[in-house]
Amino acid sequence: MCEATGGHEDTLLGALLELAIPAHRADPAKIKAYIESFGKRAKTDPIDARWLSHYGRDGAAVLPRWQPADPCQQQFALFVARRLDLVAMRVQEKNRMKAPRSRLIADNIAARLAEPDRPIETLNAQIGTLIAESHNLALRAKALRSVPGIGPVLVSLLLAVMPELGSLNRRQAASLAGCAPHPKDSGKASWHRSTTGGRRQIRPALFIAALAACRGDNHLAIAYNALLNTAKPKRVALTAIMRKIITIANAASGTL
Repeated sequence: MCEATGGHEDTLLGALLELAIPAHRADPAKIKAYIESFGKRAKTDPIDARWLSHYGRDGAAVLPRWQPADPCQQQFALFVARRLDLVAMRVQEKNRMKAPRSRLIADNIAARLAEPDRPIETLNAQIGTLIAESHNLALRAKALRSVPGIGPVLVSLLLAVMPELGSLNRRQAASLAGCAPHPKDSGKASWHRSTTGGRRQIRPALFIAALAACRGDNHLAIAYNALLNTAKPKRVALTAIMRKIITIANAASGTL
């Protein structure tokens, strides 16, 4: 049992695999929730180690054993993650440029804005090359591109961040993408259901895909307009289309 530490745990997990010792890489958020469920707040390395041990013993029968990722898939995921970081940096600088006082440092911001473009273009080329050279990635990418609204950026994102697509049911896929409605009921009270959780990188890109699909000539646009005609708010209708896109993507991936 070990906690994810940004990749520093990979050496340990690799050694355990070579020794045929089963291991589990724990989600830090789940570990934190587990500790807090006992009303504990103190945090030191020895305390964390003890709680990791308790967590491992309690869940030994159900916790999935760690398996190394396919090298191609791992490299692909790293490229996509790095691209996300650079795009986020570029957006931050563009937002700073719009600030009222930015004219005093406009030249500096403009120089920084030019910096991420070349690395992003390089990463786009590397991502495209990896897809083309991998039979598995190429097949899955082709299936995803057949879904209305899904473009190259979302294709690479889904391949990297949701490699489980095709092996999930529709509810699991929607939940993992952060577009499944979760109930908040208590007794006779039934509150508005909201979409929360999931892998945070997917939802913003899926929203853009839904916008693109709703503006096209396809069955998703028809479904979107039908929802609007029943007086559904645009936000609710778009969320429904996001859910349809990821459900169709999951079904298309499952046919490979």
